[in-house]
Amino acid sequence: MDTVKRHNLTSSEPFSLERAIIAAGGIVRSAAEGAVAYKWQGLPRAFIFVKSGKLSVQFRTKDRQVPWAECRAAEGQDCMPVTAAILSERAISVRAVSMAPSTWIELSPLALVLLVHGNTAFRHALFKGHAQRLPMFFARISTKNTVGLDQRIADWLLSHAFDNKVRGTHSEIAADLLTAREVVSRKLKEFATKGWIAQRRGSILIEAPAAIALVSKGVFSTCTAARAAK
Repeated sequence: MDTVKRHNLTSSEPFSLERAIIAAGGIVRSAAEGAVAYKWQGLPRAFIFVKSGKLSVQFRTKDRQVPWAECRAAEGQDCMPVTAAILSERAISVRAVSMAPSTWIELSPLALVLLVHGNTAFRHALFKGHAQRLPMFFARISTKNTVGLDQRIADWLLSHAFDNKVRGTHSEIAADLLTAREVVSRKLKEFATKGWIAQRRGSILIEAPAAIALVSKGVFSTCTAARAAK
């Protein structure tokens, strides 16, 4: 992930969200397709506004036993769950992946709060964009909840992986996905039998990340995933 540069706003330019964010101290960053753009747990570290490309942001509030959800942000859009977490001062776990070569602007949470409270035009444009995107956002979450457990577990593993190693118990995974621990254990055993993961006490090693990625995208064919794992 590369820092590009800090920009300045000239007073003669018409108002836009992007220019307002840059003028408030936003820093432009970029990532290649498939790369992790950012991830953290706890209070949000930055407000995110996409300049180009598209980000897939998986998120979950830390103090609620709810499954992971996804929000996608394209050119001219912010990551709504992150924005909401900043404005409500809520902890959140997020992992954003570039779905294409992407560039985005990061702004400090304090600077965002000052913009929202002090710039009426910015506040209006930001929340107008949210209102337009919310129907699709809720539709995506609803669809996400209908996918199979294989895909949901694969999503969970990728979202929690650091260097292909996941720290967590079967009970923690089950709590996140709102299912029984026994069901998670059975599915993970199937993954291990196929050679996709190796289970250790308190951790899981992803041995075939390409196969797990295919499962997370809804590709359930054992043969297809097995070929990708080689």
